Amino acid sequence: MLDEELLFFIAKSAMLRGTFVSSTAKISVKLGISQQSVSRKLRELQDKGLAEVSASPRGVEAKLTEKGTRLLKSRYLELKQLFEAKHLKSISGSLKTGLGEGAYYVAQAPYVKQFKELLGFKPYFGTLNLVMDEEKLLAFLSGFESIEIKGFKTKQRTFGKITAFKILIEGKEKGAIIFPERSSHPQNEIEIIAPNYLRKKLNLKEGSKVRISKL
Repeated sequence: MLDEELLFFIAKSAMLRGTFVSSTAKISVKLGISQQSVSRKLRELQDKGLAEVSASPRGVEAKLTEKGTRLLKSRYLELKQLFEAKHLKSISGSLKTGLGEGAYYVAQAPYVKQFKELLGFKPYFGTLNLVMDEEKLLAFLSGFESIEIKGFKTKQRTFGKITAFKILIEGKEKGAIIFPERSSHPQNEIEIIAPNYLRKKLNLKEGSKVRISKL
């Protein structure tokens, strides 16, 4: 059983924001799994910070955390986009100053080599961060062919793979959206790489609206 299945069951039973109270025996019958599996999965959800679980005289009490709610919402948006199939060719976002970590990762030689081979350019050593509408972002990425930048290892650490999408920025600058395998950014924030320093070339500042389109 996937985490999302049990989370959805709890959310549906508790009307999303409430607390679900039941016994592991009743839950096992509803879900078609053993009581032991129910208890184990509930512990896993709690350990992952997806649900708050506690014992009570009435059985088990479970409630989704904000993290669990966000996970279900993310899956909902993905499924909604899949079934409604509204593909956007362009989308706009607001410029946000990042933490400055992008320059370090983008400058790694094994990444740079693959960027040149697979994306067709050597990137400026930094990223342009945009905050997007999450639902529109999913619609934009739907059906969009991705390019995998392979991860690698050094003596010091491991660098994860990167999923990239070729784009045009403001209809004229070639670039790519990159989604690192390991990222601390929220799901509605994207990182863009390009051959040029886009802030300067496009005269952008904090909060500037930037339009990207599929290449």
